[in-house]
Amino acid sequence: MGSILNERFILLNADVKSFEDCIFLMAARFEESGAVQPGYGDAVAEREKTLPTGLRGKGVNLAIPHADGRLVIEPAVGIITPKKPVQCRLMGEPGTAVDCELIMPLAIRDSRQQIGLLKKIMKILNSEQLLEKIRKSESKPEILELLKDLNSDL
Repeated sequence: MGSILNERFILLNADVKSFEDCIFLMAARFEESGAVQPGYGDAVAEREKTLPTGLRGKGVNLAIPHADGRLVIEPAVGIITPKKPVQCRLMGEPGTAVDCELIMPLAIRDSRQQIGLLKKIMKILNSEQLLEKIRKSESKPEILELLKDLNSDL
């Protein structure tokens, strides 16, 4: 398997108005690259209604929108830093919304791979310094370097 995170899946200072915009923006990128089948964005948006993916990070909130692997052809991870934070509902507390400054859409086919990736994302969540660097970055190569561990051992 190649890299699941690459420059075409990194959108910095994205001009989005909502969390749903983020979902469909990256779903379109994933689809254009052949990583997912048509309908993936709809599946992610539908899943978010009952199983939200917003997370409180150390200093930076993030979300990891995803759907089951039925429509995934190749695994992929996206990074979106919106110009302004977008509201999404908190994982485990669907009645609570948080302002997210980092969106990491996931397209993962294999559940074992997903567990490994989620463990790595939890490490990112617990690093205030790393989250802040990602949020402030204006360089796709810098993002790739900061998150190089996402591409290893999956």
